[in-house]
Amino acid sequence: MTLTHCPLCIGLAVLSAVRFMAHCVMAVQLERSTAGASTHPAMLLGTLFEL
Repeated sequence: MTLTHCPLCIGLAVLSAVRFMAHCVMAVQLERSTAGASTHPAMLLGTLFEL
């Protein structure tokens, strides 16, 4: 049996590929947004618990 033996399997394979690409896009966007910011733990805590 191959992947194309039923429409359900084809649909699941396409859905899986789309989800994988969406995760890749989100990871790249997160990396770009945090590239300019400092990732030092003290800076992260400072933004969380700003007085």
